[in-house]
Formats: sequence, C-alpha cells, structure tokens
Amino acid sequence: MSKLNSDLSDNTIHGSIPYQIGYLFQLITLTLGQNLLTGKIPPSLGRLSSLQALSLRQNLLTGEIPPSFGRLSSLQVLSLRSNQLSGEIPRELGDLSQLRSLPENGLSGTLPPELGKLSNLQELWLTSNNLRGDLPKDYENLKNLTTLFVTDLQTKGLSFPESANLSSILSLTLRNCSITGSIPPYIANWNQLRFLDLSFNNLTGGIPSTFKNLFLYQMYLTRNMLNGTLPDWIYRNVWELKSKIRGKFMDLAYNQFRFPEPETHKNLPHNNSRINLTFPEEIVRKYCPDGQKKSQYNYNLHINAGGDKHYIEGICCNGHFYGDSMADSSKFVQKVTCGAAVTGASLYDEARLCPNSLKYYGFCLRNGNYNISLYFSEIVFTNNDDYSSSAKRVFDIYIQRELRLKDFNIKEMARHSNNVTIQSFEASVREHLLEIELFWAGKGSLYAPPSFHGPLTSAISVTPTTVQNFEVNRPGRLSKIGIVAIVLGAVLALILFLALMSRLGWIGDRELRDANSSTRLDWPTRVRICHGIVKGLKYLHEDNPSRKIVHRNIKPSNILLDGNLNAKVSDLGLAKLYDEENPYKFIQEKGTVVYMAPEYAMRKAITEKVDAIVLHSKGRLSELVDKQMPNEHVVMKQAKIILELAMRCVDQSPTLRPTMSEVLSELERISN
Repeated sequence: MSKLNSDLSDNTIHGSIPYQIGYLFQLITLTLGQNLLTGKIPPSLGRLSSLQALSLRQNLLTGEIPPSFGRLSSLQVLSLRSNQLSGEIPRELGDLSQLRSLPENGLSGTLPPELGKLSNLQELWLTSNNLRGDLPKDYENLKNLTTLFVTDLQTKGLSFPESANLSSILSLTLRNCSITGSIPPYIANWNQLRFLDLSFNNLTGGIPSTFKNLFLYQMYLTRNMLNGTLPDWIYRNVWELKSKIRGKFMDLAYNQFRFPEPETHKNLPHNNSRINLTFPEEIVRKYCPDGQKKSQYNYNLHINAGGDKHYIEGICCNGHFYGDSMADSSKFVQKVTCGAAVTGASLYDEARLCPNSLKYYGFCLRNGNYNISLYFSEIVFTNNDDYSSSAKRVFDIYIQRELRLKDFNIKEMARHSNNVTIQSFEASVREHLLEIELFWAGKGSLYAPPSFHGPLTSAISVTPTTVQNFEVNRPGRLSKIGIVAIVLGAVLALILFLALMSRLGWIGDRELRDANSSTRLDWPTRVRICHGIVKGLKYLHEDNPSRKIVHRNIKPSNILLDGNLNAKVSDLGLAKLYDEENPYKFIQEKGTVVYMAPEYAMRKAITEKVDAIVLHSKGRLSELVDKQMPNEHVVMKQAKIILELAMRCVDQSPTLRPTMSEVLSELERISN
C-alpha cells in the first residue's frame, strides 16, 4: 500500500476528530489545521507509526496531549499551537528521536527532562503555557537547535550553565524566566545567532565584551538589572543595522546603562544620560520639578489610547511581534473592521497594541486615591475568514507595579469580539506618579493571523474617588488684616459686578412688571422664555469678561418675567466664581436640594454644568408636555427636541451635558 498524505487544512471543518483516522496506518502527513475542530485529540492517532508530520494548529481542541504520541517513532513535526489544550507535556514525547519541531501549546506542569534527549530537535517553542520548573536537562547541548523560545517560566530562579554548545542557534528567547547572574560571554561563540531576547529577567552586570563579534539583527535586554557603560562597538555592530532592518532593533530600557563620556568616544552621541529615557523618575523630574505649586497638579487623566494625540514620553511600548518580524510601530495602532457593539462605539474604532509591555504614566497627579477604568474591545482577532476570531489575547494588568488582574482575556470577558468590557480598579498615587502596565505573559495566540499578540486597550480614565483623599495646599497663615482685606475686596468686586449685570438688564427687577398669573403662555413664548434663561446662563458661564460664575440655585422661582414675558435670571445669593484649579471649593455649600446636581451628593468636582439641571423636573418625560398645548405637528416636534435636550442636560456624567452655548444654539435653531 502506498504512503498517504492528507491535507484538510483551512476547510471550516466542524466537530471532533474521528478516532477511525488512527487506522490509516499508511499516513505520513496529517494536516487538519485552521479549522473549527472541537473535543479531545483521539489517542488512536498514536497508532500512525508512519506519520512524519501532524498539524492540528488553530482549532478549538481541548483536553491533554495523548501519551500515545510517544509511539509515533517517525514523527518529525508536531504542531498543536493555538488550541485550548491543558494538562502536562507527556514524558513520552522524549522518545520521539526524529522530532524536529515542538511548538507552543498552552500546557501546565513541569518540563519533562526527557525533552533534552531530542537530539534532532531544531525548534523548541515553550510559550502560551503555565509551565514551571527548570529548563530540560541538557538542552544547552542540542547542537541542531536553531530556535529556542521560552517565555514566562514559573521558577524560583534560573542561571545560565557554565558552558553551552548551541552552535546552530539562530534565535534565542528566554523571556521572563527569572534568570539571575550575568550574561555569559560564550554566547558570542554562537556565530549564527541573529536574534537575542533576554528581557524581563534579573540579569546583572554589563554586556559582555565578546558580543562585539556577534552580528545581531535584534537584541532585547529590557527590564533587567544590567549596568555599566555602553561599549562603542554596540553602535557599529547593532545600531548601524537600522538602515537595513525594519522595526526596532535594540531595546535596553529599564536598566542602568550609561553612555560613554563624549570626550573619550567622539563617534557617539553627546549624551551622558541613560540610553532610554523611559525611566518614570526622570520624566517626573522633567514635567513635575521640585517646588511646583500644588494647584498645578492634575486630578484626573483621560486617554484615547488609539487616538493620534498623546505624549510620547507618557507611553512606553516594548518588544516585537514574533509572528511578523517585519511589523513596525505603525502596527501599534489598530483600526476596527466591523465596529464595536456598544453605545459610544467611536471610542473603540482604534486601539493601541503592543507586543510585550504597554505602559502608561500619569505625571503630576495630586496625591490621593483614584478610580481607574480601562476600556477594552477586541478589534483585531475578529475575522472568520482567517480564523483569527478563534484566537485569544491574554495579558496581565499591573497598576502601581502591583498585579491586579492575571490572564485577562478581552474576548472571554466581553463574550465576543467587538464587544466592550470595562475593568475598574482603585489605586493610590504617591509622589505624583501613576503607572499602568498591560503585560503580555507569553499566553494566548502567538501566530494566529494577523499575528499581533500582546496587550491592547482602547481608552483609560483616571478620576479621584472623593475630595478628602487629596492633599490640600496649605500655605503659611494669613494675618487678620490680610484676611479682612481679601474678604472686603471679594465682596466689593461681587457688588460691583452685580451692579453691572443689573445695569445690563440681566438680573434684578428693572423693567419687571412679576406678569398676570392668568396670562396664557403659547408655545413660541415658552420657547422664548427657555431661550432667555439659557442666554443668561451662557453669559455667566462663558461671556463674563472676568471669570466664570456658577449660579448653583437655578429653579422656577428664580426666573422672573417682565411685562413682555422676557426671562431674567435672578437671585445670585449662592452664585460663586468658578475656580478650575479647585472644583471642590464649594462642595459643602448647596442650593435647594430638589434642584441640586448629583455631583454634590456624590462629592465630585463641581463645574458650571451643575446649572444645566434647570432643564429637567421630576416625573416621567411624557408628563412634561402641557396638555393645553395644541397637538400640532410643528409644536410636538419642537417639544420632543427640547425634551431630549433637557435629558442631555441632566446626564449623570457632567462631561456629557451640553454647554449653554450648545443649548442656546439648539434653541435658536428651533426658533428659526
């Protein structure tokens, strides 16, 4: 019987793998990748003694890898990545002497030492797992190994062996594996090495001088404890490749490296600072110098992560896309393909993506407690045609360097691609710095098209919890004379200002003749009254030549009508000059409770938007229409527009309420 090859990949095959396939003893290749297969892998596949290649990648398979695979004595390639497998790696796989490739699979447990016996192994991928323990014994002597990719190994600490002979290695990744000690000089003997990633470990010391003999395309030593002066050969051996290689070619951030002295190395940049200025302490000193006034600190932060406007030094992205080594920073912002299924979906049209670690810094924040909201929608892994809809994006969330959410999966939490999930946390800010990190811990889909793994976010919102959590700027005590002078000056200024407003006819009883209560108010008159109220508030909020004034006590009894039924805003007894730097200034001083904005009760920042509450009254919306109004099409249409405008004015979020200019514009459009 002739040998058989079976390639059924990318055929949208549903259901489970038939156990009867295990009786096709002449199969030499079986490719079922990129389908929608579910269920467990049948142990009967271990009967295929002639099988040389088995690919089940990018399906929805669950369960364990059958130990019977250890009997596939001819197997050279085993591809199980991008499934939902669990359990440990079977020790029996160490008997596959012909195996050349073992990719990532999402398993747990310890690494079997038997894997070190796979002398013909060329590729070993151990990522997207929950593995623990040491690397396989004798792995350092796998002479045929070209790719070693290990990430996020749970261990008490590893160190490089005294010697290793990976003479064929092209790509070496030992990322986030708790490696301690120094970088061994013998790595320079691996003259085929082109890619080196030792990031997110605990390495110490400097870069070995022997590395000047390497011809590295990319090197990542991010976030270790390396130090010392950068040797000048780094620029010749690595940095000169910038014109030849797309993308980021070196990342030394979050170490303690220094540039050489410029007078000693004239060919280097004249910069005696650390090589990467993503150290938050340095940026804090730049944007928040010592002696800055407390009033200059911010009390909130809002970021449209996918938008064009952002402060470069307030965001830090590390790593590269393993599935697309040619991808550059333009891929770090992804656009939606079919739209998020949520109100305000435009916020989720774009999202920021980063391969390894995506950090946001909030500088110059007031010290205190904050509510932090992170907005997510999976807009990349959405396509059924390329099977990316079955891919997973998994990462960890750190706030103030504390792990707050592990193995966060956007689609799992939102229940589908393009759905939205908002994760909320509380955190304390000290020394005026907030750090939010989304960290890819080597899990989820790595090579599922479009091959953009790593954390992704759409927006970030940071707001204070309550006013009491903030430090209050308390300068030296004023003298009694100073206090009296300030009070008298403020009172005099307010009297003069009110006199001016009265002269202009905006307040008071000038030309008022408090109209006959029996006067019938037709529809155009009612619209004109609303127009007058809004015009008066617009003057207080926006047109006042000196400062904003918040009325704080708008209600029907404070709206006066003259003989021509023109509206006048009156009773400014509770009015306050608005201080943008201190929106909590008058949180304790309230108007009539029934007309009070919710910011008072919730102890949030008070803005001029509290006066917008005037356009709403208690009761159902339909009851706000006067039954005496004529049931004409134009009247009812305008009434509907005004009622909807009123509902916007009483939104629970002050930022979503319209300004008086916007309200006035809408009323003028109706009047015309």
